[in-house]
Amino acid sequence: MRTCRKNNLIFFFLIWILTPQTLSLADNIRYFQIEGMKIGDSALDYFSESQLENNEQGWHNYTHKEYSSSLMPGEGIYKWFLVSYKNDDDKFTIEGLVGGIEKMNYGIEKCNSDLNIAASDISKKFKNTSQEEKKYYKIEVDAARSYPFTGKSSITSLSFNFLDGAKMILACYIMDKQAEQKESFLTSISNKKDTFRVDIRSHKFNNFLKKNK
Repeated sequence: MRTCRKNNLIFFFLIWILTPQTLSLADNIRYFQIEGMKIGDSALDYFSESQLENNEQGWHNYTHKEYSSSLMPGEGIYKWFLVSYKNDDDKFTIEGLVGGIEKMNYGIEKCNSDLNIAASDISKKFKNTSQEEKKYYKIEVDAARSYPFTGKSSITSLSFNFLDGAKMILACYIMDKQAEQKESFLTSISNKKDTFRVDIRSHKFNNFLKKNK
């Protein structure tokens, strides 16, 4: 019982830091924060230009068509952040932001429990968002060229769509610990550790990703 209550408190804290204090603003993803950062902020308010450029991730830079993404270290409950911005934007305006929380021995049952708790809180606070059905993906070795890991790993996700076309995705990444080790996004951020991820996207960035699937 103590462990269950502790985990619930962790997720309440997760949602609390993400949610705006004024519920009337809750339908706008620009008021949805991840450790103080939000869509529309300049990434230069949190990181230097050299940090962002030196930590750009090649696999996630969308073939450098319009957007780039930088992998940055976290200092709170998030182990890392993936910050996305337009290539021609000198202000490095945040159009996409992913926060990753590392988990030990994450299983499907615990993953589903965490997703349900977080989704329930978000639905109550962001009443005009539409929630999609929960999705489960099995990523095989052949997908390693387009996905940030290798081997038989899995993703379970829940998505929320905002009225303006913006999107939020909650996801569990359960990694294949037996996969062949090679240089990739996986090895650079988590050394094959499981993660719970919060992914927020502006409507422009979300539309770009949908067009380039």
